[in-house]
Amino acid sequence: MKLNLYKENDIQNEHVDVYYSNMRPLIRQLVDTVNSDRPSLSGRPADEDLDDGEEILLDPKDIYYLDHIDRKLFAYTKNGVYRLMNTLSACEEMLWNYGFVRVSKSNLINIYRIKQLKPDLNMKVFASFDNGERICINRSYKKSFNEYLLKMRGIN
Repeated sequence: MKLNLYKENDIQNEHVDVYYSNMRPLIRQLVDTVNSDRPSLSGRPADEDLDDGEEILLDPKDIYYLDHIDRKLFAYTKNGVYRLMNTLSACEEMLWNYGFVRVSKSNLINIYRIKQLKPDLNMKVFASFDNGERICINRSYKKSFNEYLLKMRGIN
């Protein structure tokens, strides 16, 4: 993708023109950013009571992965773990254009936060993050994960 930036000191109305042949997720992100339609998730620190804790808006780019445990959804960030009130499938739909892909029945990961993909025995692959955590990409999700990576890179 090519980007041209032009500075005009006496411009009245700033604008962005996007030329595309296919509405890829990256183009969708750009459009949403310009239109200020980026999704945000609200959560509370996981170690606080849901009635007492302060609610925090989480930017998807700050989230490493989402984990569904014991009928509760958690978002893992550099700064901590947050309990979300959304469902995993709702988050999957909302965050698909922002680099999140399902890798198991209970996990969505942010591909932009992956530090390393490492193959393991039995055709498993582990995604490592810069916070030291690892998530297993389940064999049954591996094909869709690879297709998603290609799509997000604009190869597909």
